Amino acid sequence: MNINFLQNNTYNQTSFKALNFSRTKNLNLFDEFSCKAPATINKPFSKDYFVRIENGYTEKEFSIKVDDIDFNEIGQSTLFIKNPKTIYNENIDVISKKNKYSGAGSVMALGGIITMLENNIDKIELHSLGQAIYFHSKFKFKPKLTNISDLKDYIINDILTKEHDKRFGNVCALARKWLTNEDTSTDNINEGNNILYQYLQTVNKNNLNKNQQYMIIPGFDMVLTKKFVLNNSDYFNELFKKYGIDYQIKGSSC
Repeated sequence: MNINFLQNNTYNQTSFKALNFSRTKNLNLFDEFSCKAPATINKPFSKDYFVRIENGYTEKEFSIKVDDIDFNEIGQSTLFIKNPKTIYNENIDVISKKNKYSGAGSVMALGGIITMLENNIDKIELHSLGQAIYFHSKFKFKPKLTNISDLKDYIINDILTKEHDKRFGNVCALARKWLTNEDTSTDNINEGNNILYQYLQTVNKNNLNKNQQYMIIPGFDMVLTKKFVLNNSDYFNELFKKYGIDYQIKGSSC
């Protein structure tokens, strides 16, 4: 697929092609590439984007930036290497309200996942505000609460308030059973996080994520592991395809 754009008063042609990578800051970072975000109900026209990585203020920091076909910056995501096994995503910002739901945020999230995979990094961590939790859940980020009291609050106030809704029957049953267990071990906290994850996925599956009734407040830490991405390569490859990114995960080696 080709797109034409104006540069220095002349038209040039750029083709969508497989991603190239360069070694920068001891990392394999993708070179600028073009992609196409699909049309949605809110945005009835597909959007052509250019995606690039720029160096940040520190040696371990970098930013994924998205420009439109007129070279206007649409969004920016700032990440840094927390340690050799972890990328920390500080933010995913879409610059103006008119660009909300334009696909730019999704393109930046996928850019972060590509960076994790290409550098054999174990996980991406972030702190999500309530309004963005369902967005990150779309990319299979899981809750990473460590305080069991906080976890109980979310399970009681967010999950069990939906017990009347048959769509949440299975996850509510798991939540009710989990609350009867007084175990405070890491394994039990992980189980509680998994139940909260299942709830978030159920909300997304039923397209309830923009309904104020399901807003998560105030928000919490989340994590996506390389192992999960590799084990669910078909799902992520469909996302790359959906957003016009010529990148494919070959499958799990784990």
